[in-house]
Amino acid sequence: MEVYEFYNNKWGVLSNWLFEKSGILLKTTYKTLTRRKHLILLRKGGNGRTALVEFDSMRSDIKEKVISLAGDPYKIGKKYSFIEYLEKDDNAEKYYNEYILESGEFLPENRKLEYTNNASILNTISKIINDTLIRRRALGGNQKKIWENIAEIIKNLDKSKWPHSLPENYRRLRERLKLYQNHGYQILIHKNYCHTNSQKLTESSKLWLLAKWSNQVERITSVAQLHHEYNQFALQEGLKPVEEKTIYNFIYDEEVMPLWYGHKFGELKYKEKYNYQQKTKLPTLRDSLWYSDGTKLNFFYLTEDGKMETISVYEVMDAYSEVLLGYHISKEENYQAQYSAYRMAIQFSGHKPYQIGFDNQGGHKKLEVGNFLNKIAHLTIKTQPYNGKSKTIENAFCRLQTQHLARYWFFTGQNIQAKKEISKANMEFILANKSSLPSLDEVKEIYKKVREEWNNSPHPISGKTRKQTYLDSQNEKAPKIEIWDMVNCFWVERKQPVKWSSFGFSFTEKKVSYDYFVYREDGLPDLNFHEKAVDQSFYVKHDPEDMSMIYLYQKDTQGQLRFVREAVLKTEIHRGKQEQEKIEAEWIKKVHNQNKNKRIQRRDEMDDILKNFNMDAESYGLVKPNLKGLENSKVGRKRKKVQSEDIGSWQKKESGYTAVEDVRELY
Repeated sequence: MEVYEFYNNKWGVLSNWLFEKSGILLKTTYKTLTRRKHLILLRKGGNGRTALVEFDSMRSDIKEKVISLAGDPYKIGKKYSFIEYLEKDDNAEKYYNEYILESGEFLPENRKLEYTNNASILNTISKIINDTLIRRRALGGNQKKIWENIAEIIKNLDKSKWPHSLPENYRRLRERLKLYQNHGYQILIHKNYCHTNSQKLTESSKLWLLAKWSNQVERITSVAQLHHEYNQFALQEGLKPVEEKTIYNFIYDEEVMPLWYGHKFGELKYKEKYNYQQKTKLPTLRDSLWYSDGTKLNFFYLTEDGKMETISVYEVMDAYSEVLLGYHISKEENYQAQYSAYRMAIQFSGHKPYQIGFDNQGGHKKLEVGNFLNKIAHLTIKTQPYNGKSKTIENAFCRLQTQHLARYWFFTGQNIQAKKEISKANMEFILANKSSLPSLDEVKEIYKKVREEWNNSPHPISGKTRKQTYLDSQNEKAPKIEIWDMVNCFWVERKQPVKWSSFGFSFTEKKVSYDYFVYREDGLPDLNFHEKAVDQSFYVKHDPEDMSMIYLYQKDTQGQLRFVREAVLKTEIHRGKQEQEKIEAEWIKKVHNQNKNKRIQRRDEMDDILKNFNMDAESYGLVKPNLKGLENSKVGRKRKKVQSEDIGSWQKKESGYTAVEDVRELY
């Protein structure tokens, strides 16, 4: 490395070399000596600069150690003085950047740099030769062998910093400067540059080679094979054979490769290699972007009939925190899996995402038709197919597999393109222990545990757990989920209406019968609603995963649904006293009294209306019947002395059975 630097007409030693790389001083000793002015700084460090210690001001013992390791700057300083005057020629750089060869190509980058440096060094040589003071300083006292000295300096230049192709021989170097001064930048470009062996190929030969190399049926597997077949073709066509390198240079030319790459290795490989890759920033807020995707759950399990199987999982992930929000395990990625995963994600989050990113596979088309995704998010955008780089969730899946799932012995391995051995399944061990594989239920429990571990693991950027990173963030544009959002997003509407009966509201869903009723806030039946609802038809929305509550709707004159009431599963009590609990008995009594009062209330209301118009039974000299089971003969009523017969006796005669009063009440 360079140890010395000529600065402000003085030789300086790089400070970090003194106390780090050379081992001459400890850093603490260096700081003490500079503080006490035993070491004088020519230049302070900072902003990309390294501090310089004045060589002449160093103590003799330190100076001797520096000279023994790095040499005497006054003896080797010619090169450093030369470098001090060496500046890049910006005009040369512009010239070579824009230069176009006869083939229509630009110069390669390494040639541009090489030719620019050649011009810059020749400019410096010219400056030194033509200026006596600069020449004396750069070349020292020996002025007789100027060109020998210059050639020695050029030979010892650090080519990692100043790559060039100038000759080391001083006579040839002098000739090169003269040509450059007479003809300018172009003279530095090699005359035979780009006249490669590939130019021996005719245009028709090149097309034949391209077609043969890209043939997807009769495939060519190597350049050696292509070379052999081309030379046979050349003999038949009267062309000259070429070397294998000639064909290689043509096939792998930077302008030719994109033509055949997709045919040779597949369009997706071309896309991955040549398509422009966007540089994007991840969201800085939770619920700004959710990704969803389905993948294989990388565990083997044993079925009931002893078969070794795998299963799929559909995941919804928050891109900001990498929290896995919701998932569903099923044999395939379908509508139900996606619906259930999003439902869990919404319940976990409590908020709607601003944007959802998803592919267009599986059941997503059904979700779109039902406008499901648009109900959840402000924006729903399909990710590009076959473009895993565009979805953060696929990268997260990969890390979930390698960091968590791969720890289990029944790990299936990642996809077939996985290169690391640790990413592959140990099939020998798995097959030897096939009978010990977990069941599907056990796999589901293990995966649930793995997801919790992932969410509670440190986030790669925040350092906090992923879950805490998510919970600590707030997004004003991700609205809180209300009950109506859950209904609109996740509840299912039954196509056919159902009629309300004296028993309440009943229907069958997936071969299971459900009974519902509307209750007041105190838990008792809402008989006011019940009376109005009997024989009316209602449309139903219900949660497929929770049938405990439904919403009742009716259609208006425009055919639009209008919410009426919510109904819950009908309260069920024990009929027999033996199994009946005290709270049930109390509830039965309350409902019985409620029914009784309602019957009396309705009878009395109508009686008052009839009396106002003298249309009640008494106005006609007749007697109104009592409310059976609730009251005896009405006080003050006049009855004719005739044999009495109640409704129960009459019904007994009709049925032929012993009359017993039916005391069942409708709840």
